[in-house]
Amino acid sequence: MLSASKGFTPQEAQKFWGKKEIFFENGVIKEFEFTQLPHNGNYVLDLHRPYIDEVKFSCNCGGEYIRITDVLDTWFDSGSMPYAQVHYPFENKKKFDNNFPAEFIGEGVDQTRAWFYYLHSISTAIKKSNAYKNVVVNGIILAEDGKKMSKKLQNYPDPVVVLDKYGADALRLYLLSSPVVRAESLDFSEKGVDEVYKKTILRLWNSFMFYQTYTDNKVISDKRLAISKNVLDTWILARLQETINKISEAMEKYELDKASRPIGDFVEDLSAWYIRRSRDRFKENNTDQKSAITTTNFVLSEFSKTIAPITPFISEALFKLLSDKNTSVHLENYPLVRKLTAKEKLLIEEMKEIRKFAELALAKRQEAGMKVRQPLFELRIKNYELRNKKELLKILADEINVKEISFDSKIKGEIELDLVITQELKEEGQIRELVRMIQDLRKQAGYQPGDVIILNIECEKEVQELIIRYTKELIKAVGAKSIEFKRVEKFGAEIETKIDNMPIWLCIKKV
Repeated sequence: MLSASKGFTPQEAQKFWGKKEIFFENGVIKEFEFTQLPHNGNYVLDLHRPYIDEVKFSCNCGGEYIRITDVLDTWFDSGSMPYAQVHYPFENKKKFDNNFPAEFIGEGVDQTRAWFYYLHSISTAIKKSNAYKNVVVNGIILAEDGKKMSKKLQNYPDPVVVLDKYGADALRLYLLSSPVVRAESLDFSEKGVDEVYKKTILRLWNSFMFYQTYTDNKVISDKRLAISKNVLDTWILARLQETINKISEAMEKYELDKASRPIGDFVEDLSAWYIRRSRDRFKENNTDQKSAITTTNFVLSEFSKTIAPITPFISEALFKLLSDKNTSVHLENYPLVRKLTAKEKLLIEEMKEIRKFAELALAKRQEAGMKVRQPLFELRIKNYELRNKKELLKILADEINVKEISFDSKIKGEIELDLVITQELKEEGQIRELVRMIQDLRKQAGYQPGDVIILNIECEKEVQELIIRYTKELIKAVGAKSIEFKRVEKFGAEIETKIDNMPIWLCIKKV
């Protein structure tokens, strides 16, 4: 800083602080000869001491511009930021008073004795108040081996490559859900970003793509939700509200990790349970299909608003694709927090129990080497609490592929699975295996769900008789117009394989 001293000593000049004639005016252009500017012995511009001390400029007032000798801790400047940015108290006094102290500040843990401290020190002296109400402190991000990231050691992935490979949302969610937002160190792992991308970002996008497949890219303008009779719709709406509540509550407390973690849990429930268990509903042309489509649209739209502060890019993409509004998700009102009803809380807990039983039953199938496509007769459950929940038990039966569910307090474990396969069950399993093959062919041929196909099959007599017995079910399951037992030359896709060691050739072509 240069001052015009009018012949005063620097100490005397201090009395004139604030007077325009002793400082350069903002934006004033002055011409000086280069030789008067501070330079070192090589005549290279150098504004540091001792060269700056030798510089003196004449002033029209008759005095001289010299360097003020007093040196103040530079963090004092940073601590003065709240006032300097609005030129307080000379201007904007009302605006400043209405917004002080700040709701929160955010910086690294190394700022504890610096910026955090000076903000409070200066505000205490000037306003007798704290400078901020909350502080978000991030820790230090280290390399995966726990060492400091170093260009020399090359012990970290290229950030540009990480962003190109996984996207900014995956990186943001990985960091925000980690201990680094609680002033703790984080050993950065690209595998962690990859996991977040696959389990959360990609799953959420795939859920939307499934929805879009069965809505023919049409935007639903009417977002009003009719009361759905399907328990899956009721459950996912309750889970959405629970997630909104958890994220909002954590954000209000500036607990960014707690606000981020429910996102992955909800996407898991949406993708791996609601969407998967609703697949057949999307294919039906009835009221239940409309409920599934409308509910999914509402859930994805509201969820995109909920996670917008944390994953802004996928939120914006989803909102624009789902909405008929020509606006940004970041300009929408944030979803409202609402206390869950007792009925909603009970349903969430009951669905957790259903999914737990499903995991136990599927684990027993795996132990026995029994494919999920192979129907079984019965699942027995020890706990009687769910015995009257018919809708939930039907979901469980479909998930683990059993005909019946019964309750028996005398069984040894929590569940017991009847693994005996009758001839009828065996045939149903073979048909399901055939359906899977045909659906794979549809994907291979690039057919859409609404495309009708003709199915050609060449097989042994035993397999042919099996297919004839289940023709009606097979045609409905794969979207076929007819089944012909002959080999043809032209087709969309083909496969030659076996069903229970019986050879079969089949192909499909679009009508």
